[in-house]
Amino acid sequence: MRLFLKGFWIFCICAGFLALGGCGFKDIDKRFFVVAIGIDESKDSLKKYNISLKFAIPSSSREEPSKSIIITQEADTISEAIRIIKTKVDREIDFSHTKAILFGKKLVDRELPPGIYFWFVRRRDIQEIAWVGIGKPTALEVMKVRPKSEHFPGDALFLALGKEGSETPFINSEFLYDFKKRITEKGLDPYLPILEAQKDLIVINTVGVFDKKRLKLTLNPVETMILNFFLVTEPKSALKVYHNQEVVIDTKSVHQKFKIVQPNGRKPYIQVNCKITGILEEAVSFGVYNEQLSSYEKAAEKEFGSTIKRLLVKFQKANVDPLGFGLRFRAHSFHKNDWWEWKRLYPTITFNVRTDVKIEDTGLIE
Repeated sequence: MRLFLKGFWIFCICAGFLALGGCGFKDIDKRFFVVAIGIDESKDSLKKYNISLKFAIPSSSREEPSKSIIITQEADTISEAIRIIKTKVDREIDFSHTKAILFGKKLVDRELPPGIYFWFVRRRDIQEIAWVGIGKPTALEVMKVRPKSEHFPGDALFLALGKEGSETPFINSEFLYDFKKRITEKGLDPYLPILEAQKDLIVINTVGVFDKKRLKLTLNPVETMILNFFLVTEPKSALKVYHNQEVVIDTKSVHQKFKIVQPNGRKPYIQVNCKITGILEEAVSFGVYNEQLSSYEKAAEKEFGSTIKRLLVKFQKANVDPLGFGLRFRAHSFHKNDWWEWKRLYPTITFNVRTDVKIEDTGLIE
């Protein structure tokens, strides 16, 4: 009996090893790694989208730069496009290294396709820490750009969006997981950085704001900087102020917070407080001394405060809420119909902006 049981277990183990031969595992040299995905409007009127995949081709030596290839396919769904692209390559397509997802500018002007962006979060092999952005004029054109400083396929794009290279408040990165949350959460609207292809460069200094369906606003670089202050408290920036002469303040720290105030018997408002600390980085004339800094601080407070308020009113008029005022209202409300109450309140609510600017030094030895 023991011999029978022993032989039975040996048979089961051998059968298990034989079954492993048919599993889905493939060696790394039999895989094609996708580093970026682009979705544009289809040029063919019979299909909806033009899907582009950027594949990294590793080099055999360190001295030879890595290469890449872009394969496009027109299809009604991204799943259909992927399966057709598989017939054009000799390796299995692997999305585990996909770090950038780009939507074409013309596509998001018309619609934000729900079937497309939910495809990314449903896929187990696409990480939700991938960056999402808008490609201008198209996602494909941005993916084709390869700056001379780029060592690996997509490296320049990843360094800029991840802020591991250049640090600037004009780049407003967005992760796939946060983009997904903003699309589904009431009181919080999505935004995406706009990546513009310019010859051998990818320029990122503007942001597009959505209303969960399509692109509603395109912010200029200054407005993008202010939005970045609210979202990620980016400390490094340069504020231009005019008081008798034009000066530039190099900011060391920027802190902003807001509160929705609903006083009894009076109209509700949103109180926004901003505190900025920095030094004088540039001035037209040499003669700016420490005793004069208070006048420049007051001028900066007035100018920066009015800029913030104009941006908030711009969001309000477009009926978009990337800062999450509505989500904050819902979090502090105990009414059953709090969302409908906020939708009634937001178009008429007022903003009170208070700024506090502190210039610590003139940057010169007196």
